[in-house]
Amino acid sequence: MPTRHARAPRRTGVPLTSPPHASPRRALPHGVAASRAPTASERARRALQDHAHVERLSRMFRALGDPTRSKMVYALSLGELCVSDLAGVLGATPSGTSHQLRILRDLDIVHVRRVGKSQLYSLNEAAFGFCSPRVCQAWKSALAPDALVGPGVGE
Repeated sequence: MPTRHARAPRRTGVPLTSPPHASPRRALPHGVAASRAPTASERARRALQDHAHVERLSRMFRALGDPTRSKMVYALSLGELCVSDLAGVLGATPSGTSHQLRILRDLDIVHVRRVGKSQLYSLNEAAFGFCSPRVCQAWKSALAPDALVGPGVGE
């Protein structure tokens, strides 16, 4: 009866001992990679692979590129408004204002709630993250430069 020999371990190309110039590392079991924080390029690559998110951002910035819609967003960041009040503030027709609000609503930039016969619009701050018009100085300076004039500002 032939004798069975134990199978020799496969070589993976990784030396069993580190060269003398290598930095000391903790030994890990075979097949386990060392955990490390992803690099900026790895994070960017992963983020760009989310095509739906990239497309949504593109549509959002395209919508905000329109001066009328940007003014609407800024006005709504100051408080909830109905269509007729917003149209009056912008100097636009209620029909045109409703059309622009529908675009912003479809992108979840604004929320609408019904009170009686009126529809009140408010800004969805969460849609903007850290660049919300209430906190972002770029919004304030671009859309309301006179708001920056005050004690100690612009003197």
